[in-house]
Amino acid sequence: MAGMSGVGVFWAVLSIVSALFSSVGFFMPHWIRGHLTLNFPEKSTQTFPVHFGIFRRCNYPAMGSDGKLTMIMECGRYTTFADIPSVSWQIATLIIGLCCGLCFLVALTSVFGICVKGIVIATVARSAGILQMCSGLLMAAGVGIYPNGWDAPEVQQACGFTSKSYSLGDCSLSWCFYVTSAGILVTLMCAALAFHAPKQKQFMAGYSL
Repeated sequence: MAGMSGVGVFWAVLSIVSALFSSVGFFMPHWIRGHLTLNFPEKSTQTFPVHFGIFRRCNYPAMGSDGKLTMIMECGRYTTFADIPSVSWQIATLIIGLCCGLCFLVALTSVFGICVKGIVIATVARSAGILQMCSGLLMAAGVGIYPNGWDAPEVQQACGFTSKSYSLGDCSLSWCFYVTSAGILVTLMCAALAFHAPKQKQFMAGYSL
């Protein structure tokens, strides 16, 4: 491959994987799952599955056009940044979103490095590795901050009013949490591999008789 060692090609592939894992986990609203029970005047009590991400959620109650309470069975983001139900989730949204952007930047650079000689030189590889290390550590911090928002009223409604910071109560973690965590591990692995991405220069040895 142009300008890339075998380790470098492996690093490029893993960089794409880390960017995809992190971004899918960030965007999809399936970090935690719970159940919301509603009492309808004209119906019996009904229980609905609900899911929360860090800036999106699935299935939520709303007032219909007839003024009656109804359940919206779809996924969507909060209308404004301030509507995200916890300051901890707002911080996690900013941190993880920024890190996903950095991961994609490094992934694109690594792909160009496979195709075009001279892009991934030693300086670029070191810079990419440092960016990936910072991204992985910051995403880990974002994931660590996220559970601090489990005491938000919206979450408690879905978790039997037993959830609190770092305790989910009757809710459970869903697949996006694990995908994002996997993305963090792969990103940190990429940070170590980045330093070995460029091809080593070959020097001709001279001999004298």
